[in-house]
Amino acid sequence: MKKILTVLLLSFLSVTAQASEQADKTAAAKEVLEASNAKAIFSEARRQIEGMTDQALTQTIPADNKAMMERYTSRVQTILEEGLDWGAMEEQMLAIYQRTFSLQELRDMAEFYQSDSGRAIMKKMPQVMAESVQISQRQMQHVMPSLQQMFSDMEAELAQADAQKGAQKP
Repeated sequence: MKKILTVLLLSFLSVTAQASEQADKTAAAKEVLEASNAKAIFSEARRQIEGMTDQALTQTIPADNKAMMERYTSRVQTILEEGLDWGAMEEQMLAIYQRTFSLQELRDMAEFYQSDSGRAIMKKMPQVMAESVQISQRQMQHVMPSLQQMFSDMEAELAQADAQKGAQKP
């Protein structure tokens, strides 16, 4: 009986310790998100998406069709509000951080992001990312014609193979 009580007590302590560590990791992950301005970065990305969709609508819908522009602008806003919600994103980010990093790593990251260097990096990172995206887009512009030609060649080859199969059937 004494052994059973000891095993139960150890099991209880183990579960309690794991729950405590999980709570600590959750708190540390939240601190990382706050220190890294994740919400502000998310909001800025959403604003950029809104700007791109507004630009696409402006280029697509004739200027004299204000009613259509208002209708589609409203639809875009609804889609983005429902699909790009910080609350849902934050939950997923917290889960990723907790799965990926140890408690100590989370604490170290939060400490770094709160340092002068960490704040400077976070302030400059949007510019770095924007320029990186521009570079990627320029590279894709060079690659796209070749990819389009390859897919065109592939479609022609598949059509030819299908035609040959159809011709071989009695």
